[in-house]
Amino acid sequence: MIVIDPSDAVTGMGFVFGVVGALVGIAAAVYLAPSFSLALAGYCIVAAFAGGSAGIVTGGLVGAIFAVVRGVTVRAD
Repeated sequence: MIVIDPSDAVTGMGFVFGVVGALVGIAAAVYLAPSFSLALAGYCIVAAFAGGSAGIVTGGLVGAIFAVVRGVTVRAD
């Protein structure tokens, strides 16, 4: 059985959810922007930071839950 280190699970899920959150934030900014102008680039940057940070927090939570549920057992030899 493969045992994943809990810190790797948290980091990995945080990275994946962060990227997805940033992409969703950019898509939402483009969709909700009142017009296509130079300000849209600023909206996208702010939305990417907001979505990415929310994704990192959520991914870290999900990774921690996976790590705790799977558990790390130490074999006693």
